[in-house]
Amino acid sequence: MKAPETEEDFVQWYEDCWADRDEVEYPKLFGAISDDVYTLEQTGALQAWLETDLAQVQELDPNWDPMGVRVAPPSEKFPYWSYVTSGLSNPFTVAPGAEVAPDAPSGIGYEMVIHTPEEAQWPVLRLLDMMAYNLVCLRAFAMGHRYPVEGSLTGGESKLNGFVFVKDPSRAAEFTLPSGKVQLLTLVGVTKNEMAFSRSNGADKLMAKLVQAGTGYITHPEREEVKL
Repeated sequence: MKAPETEEDFVQWYEDCWADRDEVEYPKLFGAISDDVYTLEQTGALQAWLETDLAQVQELDPNWDPMGVRVAPPSEKFPYWSYVTSGLSNPFTVAPGAEVAPDAPSGIGYEMVIHTPEEAQWPVLRLLDMMAYNLVCLRAFAMGHRYPVEGSLTGGESKLNGFVFVKDPSRAAEFTLPSGKVQLLTLVGVTKNEMAFSRSNGADKLMAKLVQAGTGYITHPEREEVKL
């Protein structure tokens, strides 16, 4: 596969890949998606990471600004809220006319999703911050990873202070765009002890306990720690 060579054709191809994900693949994965997009441009997340010792870039790429988070409200099939990133799989890593291997990832190769029982702002803010971390610090996530945060996930009284990255069995774990393959990483909120259990025993065993407890792949900020 080869990316279009002229600037005009490349821009159109880039936008078509974006639209294919948001307007075709996402509705298949999540149902109806809100038209609203919470973008990185609306936050200071990119600049904040740029000013840390972890930053691996010297300046911000303008292609990152319109990337953001989309929201899918509850539906009959999925009776909970879903927040999914939109942009990490954009082909911003490809230059016009470049050869792209058939099995290559699109962009950095994944998008992230958080499910919650109620509508909330914290998943949007967390995902935007983690997107900025990926882009500015050049550190990618993968299935099975763990990510602790300062304080709680919500910024409030929740006992959850980190995520595990898992495959949600209720939907496809990946899809393909004209620009390459995209993996869907589901982030499940966990406590410090649950994260340690996942590190020692594997995410599958932790998820089995969360499923047994009734929360499963949906993050319930108010829940108690599961029995480990």
